[in-house]
Amino acid sequence: MPIPVMKRPDAPVEPSGALFTDLLESSGYPVLVLDSALRVHHANEKALGLFKAEGPARPGQDGEFGSLGEYLGETASWLCEIVAKAVDEGTSLKRKDVSIGGDAYSLSLHRGEAAWILRLRPVTRELSLEYQAKRYRAHRDILLEAMDGIEGSIVIVDAGGRIRFMNRFTRKHVGDLMRDADIASWPEAAGFYREDGVTLLDGPHRIFPRALEGKTVIDQPIVIRNEITGEAIRARASAAPVFDEKGRVVSAIGWFHRVGVFEPPLAASNVTKLDDKRE
Repeated sequence: MPIPVMKRPDAPVEPSGALFTDLLESSGYPVLVLDSALRVHHANEKALGLFKAEGPARPGQDGEFGSLGEYLGETASWLCEIVAKAVDEGTSLKRKDVSIGGDAYSLSLHRGEAAWILRLRPVTRELSLEYQAKRYRAHRDILLEAMDGIEGSIVIVDAGGRIRFMNRFTRKHVGDLMRDADIASWPEAAGFYREDGVTLLDGPHRIFPRALEGKTVIDQPIVIRNEITGEAIRARASAAPVFDEKGRVVSAIGWFHRVGVFEPPLAASNVTKLDDKRE
């Protein structure tokens, strides 16, 4: 099968050539088609963009790019030497690391029946993203460790109200009561009450549902009555939504700090009566 040659823009395109071109252009990486004499018969748009500073941006009047050496230019002559050696030995190359213009690429050279296919996969961005991901994970671990040691409650939920993080202080005062409960039943499950210590948090007094609606809550007084330890504390609750780049709420973070022990009004009344009797 003959190799379709890149035609001039004003030249008619044969159906087989158009199909060949479509196939090469579908690749997300730079691709060159060479013959055994290292003449470039085709270069897709990715290859044109990569080597435009070094070699001809478009084919000549005869529809061809010329030799690989001419196409790549002097600064990439070493790449031509690598390919020429492989073609001369009749061997393919797989994932050979090369550098072009300061970026890293993985070079593959495949020997077909009619031509040699040179493919360059950029890896600089992949390595950069991998490095950024590692750095993000390290920072995340440091942040989570710091939040775990705070003498206050930190809870992070996703947009659906599912808990993604709960620090040590939270686990101490509500245990895992919230983990197995739907966000709608948190007040009853974990013992979240209004300031009187008797009325469950509801509607406009809820913390996380308001944050997930895009509202910010600051220092709302609540009472947390832990059924596991039997302890009841007064706390100040705050929460804020977390938005994505499109302004959508994707999660919410809440923080609660203890301000004292909750004493039911009945207990306070009994204490007053006892003091009266002592007098």
